[in-house]
Amino acid sequence: MILPFVTLPYLVRVLEVDNFGLVNFSLSIIGYFNILVSFGFELSATKQISIHRKNDQKLSEIFSAVTCIKSIMFFISFLFLTLLVFFIDSLNEYIALYYVTFGIVLGNILFPTWFFQGVEKMKFITVINVVAKVLFTIFVFILVQDKNDFIYVPLLNSLGAIIGGMVALQIIFRTYAIKFYIPHKKVLLHHLKDSYYYFVSRIANNGSRYLVTTIIGAYFGNTMVGYYSLVEKLFYAFATVGGVISQTIFPYMSRTKDLKLMKKIIRVTLAFAIPVALLLMYFNEPFLRLVFDVEGEVVSTIFLLVFSGSVFSVLSAIIGYPLLAAFGYPKYANNSLIYSSIVYLVYIVIAVLVTKNIYFVSFSLVVYTISGLLFRVYYIDKTRLYNINIIEKDN
Repeated sequence: MILPFVTLPYLVRVLEVDNFGLVNFSLSIIGYFNILVSFGFELSATKQISIHRKNDQKLSEIFSAVTCIKSIMFFISFLFLTLLVFFIDSLNEYIALYYVTFGIVLGNILFPTWFFQGVEKMKFITVINVVAKVLFTIFVFILVQDKNDFIYVPLLNSLGAIIGGMVALQIIFRTYAIKFYIPHKKVLLHHLKDSYYYFVSRIANNGSRYLVTTIIGAYFGNTMVGYYSLVEKLFYAFATVGGVISQTIFPYMSRTKDLKLMKKIIRVTLAFAIPVALLLMYFNEPFLRLVFDVEGEVVSTIFLLVFSGSVFSVLSAIIGYPLLAAFGYPKYANNSLIYSSIVYLVYIVIAVLVTKNIYFVSFSLVVYTISGLLFRVYYIDKTRLYNINIIEKDN
């Protein structure tokens, strides 16, 4: 979480806002393929691995089925990307950029994060990711020397994802009694069906993130993409606090249903998130000027608008899958994202077609975040998961 803050200011300064925006526009395009290849297995497969962690035969089945499905999705994605870059002029201009960025999707297949989360061996993920990101940080400073070196950013990201994935696979096959094979079609269809609702929720959640960047790039140009991407990365870095907690405790909550711990986690997280968010918003102008060498009313206003939803995003992540899904209501956790994405799409259509205003478009992220949180609070109340308020102290 910390290392990107080392490279982000450097990249904004060296690449300048327009090329920084171009790199992030390519990431938003490839992001859609990453969602397809993941197909929600980061949640469904994690849960299944957690349940069957002591059954080597079942672990082999889950690992093999998920890997096969993700590989099929990868080749479908590659073919579709090829059609896009050759038939859309605005993408055709930077073919190499999109193919290099697509390496991240290959890394998605190779790195079975869901397996390590399921067996609750997070140290493997941590070590591999930290080493990869440290190397990425070093090579960014070595290779990216001027604004025309933007191709090295996705190249280093892709190489880190691919090499990290290869190391992760070595660890799995050496540490666990996993045997890879091609499962029967019925087994593949079973795992596809099991992960379908998670996949739809990922489209709603992560797809909304990429959609804003894509629309800003198409309607407002690379400079505005650069401003928005800069603020969005800070927003998601902040929101990652909730995401990391969610992914880490999800297998544990699936097994134990420990409400007491859940409430403590929420209280402690909010006690950290609220004051930090308020400080960042209050000092946003000197912060942006000092760290990124960017200033102006546009970027400052976008920062205030987007960060107004940061705490809501953290809270929504924590009460989603570790609470609703882990306690037997995955459909409600998924539906909250689907319904909020509908609200979001209606809003962004109005913002783009009616107002054509960058501020209204930027605020769509907050609309999505708050509506998703409200839907989840509604479902928690409906299912009576809590007998007392979620942020009250335990009696």
